[in-house]
Amino acid sequence: MAWVGVPEAGTNELSPVAQAGFDGGYLREVVPLLRDAGEDRGALGQALRRKKTVVVNDLKADPNVACKKAALARGYRSMASLPVLVDGRVAALFVLYSAQTGFFDGDELALLKHLAGHISLALKCFEKEEKLNHLAYYDVLTKSANRSLLRDRLTLAIANAGRHGRQVAVISVDIDNFKYINNSLGHKAGDQLLKSVTERLGSCVRDGDTIARQGGDEFVIVLPDQVSDEHASQVIKRILAAIAQPISIGEREFNITCSIGASFYPQDGSDGETILKNADAAMYGAKELGRNTFQFYAKEIDAKINERLMLENSLRRAVEREEFLLQYQPQIHLNRGKITGAEALIRWQHPELGMVSPDKFIPLAEETGLIEPIGEWVLRTACAQNKAWQDARLPAITVSINLSARQFRHKGLAETIARALRETGLKAECLGLELTESLVMHNAAAGALMLGNLKQMGVKLSIDDFGTGYSSLSYLRRFPIDELKIDQSFVRDVMTDPDDAIIAKAIIALAHGLNLRVTAEGVETKEHIDFLQGRRCDQAQGFYFSKPLHSREFEELLQQKSLMETTDRRTH
Repeated sequence: MAWVGVPEAGTNELSPVAQAGFDGGYLREVVPLLRDAGEDRGALGQALRRKKTVVVNDLKADPNVACKKAALARGYRSMASLPVLVDGRVAALFVLYSAQTGFFDGDELALLKHLAGHISLALKCFEKEEKLNHLAYYDVLTKSANRSLLRDRLTLAIANAGRHGRQVAVISVDIDNFKYINNSLGHKAGDQLLKSVTERLGSCVRDGDTIARQGGDEFVIVLPDQVSDEHASQVIKRILAAIAQPISIGEREFNITCSIGASFYPQDGSDGETILKNADAAMYGAKELGRNTFQFYAKEIDAKINERLMLENSLRRAVEREEFLLQYQPQIHLNRGKITGAEALIRWQHPELGMVSPDKFIPLAEETGLIEPIGEWVLRTACAQNKAWQDARLPAITVSINLSARQFRHKGLAETIARALRETGLKAECLGLELTESLVMHNAAAGALMLGNLKQMGVKLSIDDFGTGYSSLSYLRRFPIDELKIDQSFVRDVMTDPDDAIIAKAIIALAHGLNLRVTAEGVETKEHIDFLQGRRCDQAQGFYFSKPLHSREFEELLQQKSLMETTDRRTH
């Protein structure tokens, strides 16, 4: 008799998988003994541990044969255990029995070892084929299905649903702001995050559902055999809650969110590609709603997605086609009434859509990475314009530009700014950089280092929209900031809302206590001016003085002695 046993991974258990010859219930009787085969001192255990052939040519005389009684009862008198090795490990145990004592001599063993070698080669080929199949259909990192298997499973689910009058739900899941974790902590941390997300997704679905990684941080879940959209809604809510739980990576803990879109067969499409595309469109719709939410597909979403794609394609060509322009809004010294600075504001003159609002294209530029070349164009253009005003012997001012999160985190930012100053001939103190609190505090250590490098160059640093972000007072002492800008949301209602008035007063007092300049944004009335002057605010910016102007219009303001007096006469 012969049988083949396979050792269970991580255990001492040996499981019979094949048998030939006279058994008489032998394997069934000895299976309990095989649970500790790795500890057996006889032929089986030694062959497993030593990875060598072990022969017992007289079962009756050997005291270490664990299943001796059962073997002798069936006429077995000798046995041989041959390990089948694959890449140095025991992949199987080939065990033979003979009715003759001393049967396994040299010739027999040579033949059996040759046979075991063939079995080893066959198993190795099988395992390689299994690995290749796994690589062809599963994501290496997360062990979830890949695109190929996703499409196969979705096609099968749609076919079954069509026959039985059921639905198929496809859920697209995208991790919000994943790239920031990946960029700041490295790909190893990003990979760990993706594995954790995969596990959490698995806890939210049934065994028959499919989880696939589309690539990057995007996952797709297929829910077959759906009667209505109610089950999909419940799954989506579980996913949002599961992903929102804190995730530990190394010694740090993160709170992440995801955006989810869902579409259904047959109402949202008759084939897998259409259903996938529509689920993806719904997911982008959820991102536009503010992230950390979900949205079902609707035909209106297609129009929005098409508009977004058109805008993105146009945005990619806007720099080379010189469709951008800068406008400048003056900043006024509240005591002297003179222009001391200007904020450079980008505008997009689209050839077909006309003037496109920055609120519409700046977030898109951030998301696509186009903000870097656009931001560099803003920097160079603002520097060149300020130098041109100086060369025209106009009063010297500081022109400030807004830095995006992507620009600020770029390692080459300091060199980019230095090159722009060098090539335009503008002095560093005539350039201002405005950053939000959230941007600076995203990674305080890296932010402090970058700000220190910029400050050494001599440029002026402002915290924009102060009071709307982290509002951590400690960074004001640690970071080399020159100015705080009071957000317009606090200035707008200072005359009617006591809370806003208190906040504005507190920011002014805080800035002066730390020897920082303070500028109020959104100044629109004489009452605003009176309030700010009464609290010793240094500068103001807003429509009370001027809307953002083209460079030629701004030159006319620079030539005026006091913009405060001119504005007062105009308002009266």
